[in-house]
Amino acid sequence: MDSLLFEEKSIQTAAGKIFYYLENSFPGRPFVVLLHGLSSNHTTWISIAKILRENQYNYLALDIRGHGHSDKTKNKKLYQIPVFTEDLRQIIVSEQIKNFILVGYSFGGQIAIDYAAKYPDDLKGLFLISTNHAPPLSYLGLGFLTPLASGILTLLAILLSRQNLKNYHYYQHGRATGYWDSVWDGLRTMPLTVNCWLLLQETNINLKKEIAQIKIPTIFLFGQHDSFITKKEIDEMTKAIPNSQLMISRNPSHFVGSNSQDEILQIILNFLKTLCE
Repeated sequence: MDSLLFEEKSIQTAAGKIFYYLENSFPGRPFVVLLHGLSSNHTTWISIAKILRENQYNYLALDIRGHGHSDKTKNKKLYQIPVFTEDLRQIIVSEQIKNFILVGYSFGGQIAIDYAAKYPDDLKGLFLISTNHAPPLSYLGLGFLTPLASGILTLLAILLSRQNLKNYHYYQHGRATGYWDSVWDGLRTMPLTVNCWLLLQETNINLKKEIAQIKIPTIFLFGQHDSFITKKEIDEMTKAIPNSQLMISRNPSHFVGSNSQDEILQIILNFLKTLCE
């Protein structure tokens, strides 16, 4: 974690403490809110945050509940999209952030969709990276396996519930040397039962109604051969938002947010200039 880039803050919610990292030194300048993906933390955005600050843009990056330094209470009800959305909303209200661009990567993008549908007046624009809005298996013609996957994850969560580590690994996401290295790091950042509950969210996710409610300018960015998200789903999402734009990343995989940060940064900067200046 780079203390020169982020002021570490926290907010006490009714369901535990949520940590976030803030740059708010430029009064009147645009704000970017950044949501990381599953099993990661705010350090996903360190290189992007550096350039945002150099260009005098304010930003906020969370450790989403269950991740990083934020609350890891073993309570299944706390690991649902509406809870994550309300965590973010409390921070936005507390910090008096208005008219911001919300950036969500993968799982963070699902929270961003829910937030944009519930609090459209807060946002100037929405940028979704490698984000699906329905269970991955449903668009792969394997929806019949979803109940089985849900059952396995539920059983694993029960079996792993006795895990009781005192400390969890906190790592800089951008330093992972490969996919499996990143997965291993991610598994050590939170209780395994919480990880199962978060994956369970993916098997049951349904944000079609929320997508249809979004009217603000939206950019979608996907890898050329994303193994989790089909072209059909991508087309349905972009068509459902009237003021949206689809971009295909030079990076072929799902991990655009981790592996194509220069590309993402340029899109964010262009988006800011178009919407805010």
